[in-house]
Amino acid sequence: MIIARQKRKENIAEYVLYMFQVEDMMRACHCDFEIVKKQIISKYSQPPETIKDIEYWYENIVLLMKNEGVEQKGHLREVLNIIDDMHDLHLRLLRSPLHPDYKAAYQEAAPVIGQSIQKTRSEGVSEIEVCLQMMYMILLLKLQHKEISNDTMFGVQKISRLLAILSAKYKVWEEDKLEL
Repeated sequence: MIIARQKRKENIAEYVLYMFQVEDMMRACHCDFEIVKKQIISKYSQPPETIKDIEYWYENIVLLMKNEGVEQKGHLREVLNIIDDMHDLHLRLLRSPLHPDYKAAYQEAAPVIGQSIQKTRSEGVSEIEVCLQMMYMILLLKLQHKEISNDTMFGVQKISRLLAILSAKYKVWEEDKLEL
């Protein structure tokens, strides 16, 4: 909850990746709030009031996952809505003459995105969701101490740059200060 709030304010792509991780943690706990309390919440060192807020947040995540039928796979509607918003902004930035930095970053990343779509057979999934999925898979591989090829890391850097620019513009866009 604390990290999620901070990431939501500062970097929308990092927030989405964090929420992917939270969803997976809830799945690892079988979407059982008692297990979540024992395995996750008990590790927090926070004042009692903050612990209550953390419990409420995690319990809500578990309930939402159950209600939305994403206990086994998929993403929460809120996360999908943010990805849709990010993709909408992505398309607007590509059409706008005011953001050549974004267009350049996209042109560099586009071949990597296309390859990822082909490899994962992700037809029908937005380019931004593909980018986020790719970044999450790299995060998981790193956590597992698995080797990642230089070619893959080169592509990941391009995706990372694109998402960083998009996240910065998203923040300005949310403040209603982005010219398109």
